[in-house]
Amino acid sequence: MTYTTRKEAADACKYEASAAERFSSAAIEAAKNGECRKAWNLADQARMAARCAMQAHEDLWELAGEDMTSAEFDAFEKAEIAQTDAGRAERAAAAAVEKLNKDALDTQLDALCETTDTSRDGIKALMKYYTETCGWTKEAAVDHIKGLFDNGTIDLIKSL
Repeated sequence: MTYTTRKEAADACKYEASAAERFSSAAIEAAKNGECRKAWNLADQARMAARCAMQAHEDLWELAGEDMTSAEFDAFEKAEIAQTDAGRAERAAAAAVEKLNKDALDTQLDALCETTDTSRDGIKALMKYYTETCGWTKEAAVDHIKGLFDNGTIDLIKSL
C-alpha cells in the first residue's frame, strides 16, 4: 500500500482523477486542432494520472473496504472515471493521427492525379482494391500506386 490513511487515499483519488480529466480534455482539444504530438503527450499524461488515481483507489479499498463514507466513495468513483477519460483522450489522439496520415496519403495521390490528368476515382478504386481486397496497409498501397505512375502503368491503362 502506498497510502496509510483513508483520507490520504481519498484525496489522492480526487487529485489524480482531476489531473487525468484536465489532461484528457486538453488532449481531445489538441486532437481536434490536428496537433497530434501534443494530443499524444497529453493523453499519455492523462493515462499516468489515471494510473495513479487507480493506485489510490486500490489503497482506499484496502483501507476502507465496503465501509466507505459518501465522500470516500465519491473519490473512489472519480478514480474509475479517470480511466474512461484517459481512454477517450487516447482514442482522440489516435483518430487525429489517422486523419493526418489519411490526409497526407490523399495529398500525395491527389498531386499525382493533378499533374498527370488522371481520374481521382480510378485511383480511389485502386486504393480500395489494395487495402480492402489485398489487405495492404494504406502506406504500402500508396507506394505501389506511385510506382505504377513512375513505371508508366497508369499511362498505359489510361490509353486503353
